[in-house]
Amino acid sequence: MPVNPLELSFLEELRLVLTVQNSVISKASARLDVLDQRVMDPVSQLKDLKALAKSLEEIECQSDYLQLADLDEAGLSDEQLHMIFQKREQHYTDSIHTTRYTSWSGFVRDSIAYCAQDGIEELLPWDSFLAEADFARIKSESYSSQYRWDKWDYSFVGLAGVLGALTDIFLVKIPKTMTAGQYAGQKGSPITETLRKIKFPDSMQNWLERVSKVPYDHTGGGDHRIDTFGHDPVLGFIIGVLDIMRGGVSSIKGGKIAIEAGGAQIIGNPLEALLRQFLHMCSDVATSKGLPVPFASMFRSLRVGNFVGPTGRKHSISSLTGWMYHYGYDLRHFLTMSITPATIEIVLRAYLMLRHFAEHGEVSFTLAKNPKYRSMLLSAHAIACATNAGKVALQQGNPLAINYAEWLALLRYLIPSLKYWIFDRKGLELEHLEAINDSGWNEILLSSDALLTKLYRRDLKMISIG
Repeated sequence: MPVNPLELSFLEELRLVLTVQNSVISKASARLDVLDQRVMDPVSQLKDLKALAKSLEEIECQSDYLQLADLDEAGLSDEQLHMIFQKREQHYTDSIHTTRYTSWSGFVRDSIAYCAQDGIEELLPWDSFLAEADFARIKSESYSSQYRWDKWDYSFVGLAGVLGALTDIFLVKIPKTMTAGQYAGQKGSPITETLRKIKFPDSMQNWLERVSKVPYDHTGGGDHRIDTFGHDPVLGFIIGVLDIMRGGVSSIKGGKIAIEAGGAQIIGNPLEALLRQFLHMCSDVATSKGLPVPFASMFRSLRVGNFVGPTGRKHSISSLTGWMYHYGYDLRHFLTMSITPATIEIVLRAYLMLRHFAEHGEVSFTLAKNPKYRSMLLSAHAIACATNAGKVALQQGNPLAINYAEWLALLRYLIPSLKYWIFDRKGLELEHLEAINDSGWNEILLSSDALLTKLYRRDLKMISIG
């Protein structure tokens, strides 16, 4: 956009005026600081006042002995005494510069004259008004400095990421030991194996199966649970409840979503349908096949991808998801996989909480909305995910080694971070600058009030009445 010459000229004149004002205020502040130091030294003042009082007493005692001839002997005439008084008065008058505003052009000319008299550069850059302390304060108050990492932040992000990676390698492993095929010999997770041994008592299992019959159960083969949305640990509480209420089935057939009316009993009460859904999930969770991982039914419906799978044939995401569920990649192994993100969250959140308390004296803070804390958690999870990718590669590309829970945790922080980087950062920077400007203007008003008060008290003429 072209710059208006008149606006440019006015800005140059404004810079000149502000330079003069800055010089005048600096001189006044310096003199007032000296005056403040003197005023704050009552001991020396008391001594000076006592000495002055003693001198006055001596003069008053000897005033009767003074005559006009004594002044003549000193060689001081009335004119000379008047000149001495005028010189002293002029000395104090010259120490105070007053620029009266009559018009803008005249004000600018007076400012130019002041700059020429005091040897001040007429068009100083703005940063010439700032001291080193001002530069340090500006740097510390900048938006980026509020969220800059220090050595402790880097250390704990690395520590949390490495600890999470170690749990993935040595605890999570794969769902169960592979005994055949190209992955034979790869060890399964001891934690998942322990979870598989947990069963409900037979009486309780039979009761759960009897009272939680649903229309979408037994709609396929042994792996039918991954092909029905009702068995999904998350989507099941939405789609599964709707299927129960309408007596129908929402499933995956041939890689496509199929919604069937069905002829099962219709349950119109939403709370009863929700309770039956919960009880049915409980009846399936501890069986040999268990429940699929969250959102597995969505992956089961994706007939995309054309890559070589574990069997050596071409696979899509849909068929690969079914193969993984068949070999134990279920909700119990998902709980085992959750150890990795849980380790990162515990270590890093504990550090952030203690750090925040040490710096601000309070524990209550919103972690997800703080860009620095969110970026630290994102980085720690990124370290664990990168390690998990290496783990899959070292295990001959076995998809069972994928830590699904950890990748979900990374996605949880990545999406808000992308939104912040693309949309929110500029707006938050402007809000931060506006808050600093508001605070700065308040400080300027308070400082100017204090300065004017000191000038008023110093230059106020005392009037004695009576």
